[in-house]
Amino acid sequence: MAVATPADMPATFARLFNARDLGGLVGLYSDDAVLTLDGAAVARGHGEIERMIVPLLSGPLQIAIHCATCHERGDVALVRSDWKLIGPDGAVAMAGASAEVLRRGADGRWRFVIDDACFASRPHIG
Repeated sequence: MAVATPADMPATFARLFNARDLGGLVGLYSDDAVLTLDGAAVARGHGEIERMIVPLLSGPLQIAIHCATCHERGDVALVRSDWKLIGPDGAVAMAGASAEVLRRGADGRWRFVIDDACFASRPHIG
């Protein structure tokens, strides 16, 4: 799984998340990708990324995501996505903004290299 353009990644991720398609979600990541949900715990590679995603899919929350910004340069892209996790009652359970680095593969498709789910919404410490 991958996307044709970096700006397609947020909508594709949301579609797969809401369908609870674990294999499809993991396929959005390159073999050497890293994922962090909180900036502290980091999953590296497909196996660890899958283990990090599984708990998110076990609950009833759905995700709504839109691409806030997308910058491409050659085979690398930086994407900021704004997202909301929505409960069965329609209430927003959590919201944030991610920062993602994508790379175009030899097949011409884009995959995550770095996915920091809360990077753009984490408070600055320091």
